[in-house]
Amino acid sequence: MIKLILASQSLQRKIMLATLDLPFSILPANIDEQVIKAKSEKDRARKIALAKAQKVQLNNPDSIIIAADTYTWVNNRAYEKPATKKEAKQMLKEQSGKSGVCLTGFAYLDRANSIIFSQTAITRLVFRDLSDQEIEKYVSQNPVTTWSAGFCPAYPAGLALISQVNGSNTGFSHGLPLEMLAPLLKKSKLL
Repeated sequence: MIKLILASQSLQRKIMLATLDLPFSILPANIDEQVIKAKSEKDRARKIALAKAQKVQLNNPDSIIIAADTYTWVNNRAYEKPATKKEAKQMLKEQSGKSGVCLTGFAYLDRANSIIFSQTAITRLVFRDLSDQEIEKYVSQNPVTTWSAGFCPAYPAGLALISQVNGSNTGFSHGLPLEMLAPLLKKSKLL
């Protein structure tokens, strides 16, 4: 039986992949994302996901590897996971009332079927104007340091920070673009 590996420790990606009712294991790649450079943020997200998948594939050559990386790009700045709640508050203040994009780099490696796929799902979004009180409440009630840009749209409280969304719904909400993943799983004869 073909082994499917999710190269991520993200709870949201695990939840999304589980909706497909396929057995899979989790093996985070743990790469240094800061050393990965690219000509554009869109390409950087893709390269990070591909690097994660390739690292896991080194010790699992006969497995199908799924990897992703998600961050928000607002004000010409990448918003990745904040290190502290204080940093999350600052991120949310900076994004308040602004439009930007959520970039989800995605990679899928299946050596047996000669599939090497990497692409970036783009979701355009607009943040509501957030009051300091809203930000304080959100940060105090949620594990914001575990989420890119300090928020998670998979839950109502996180989605409520956003006024408009257009693009990859599952890339934005769960960091795993099913519109890309499902056709690849079909090519691998898993769906």
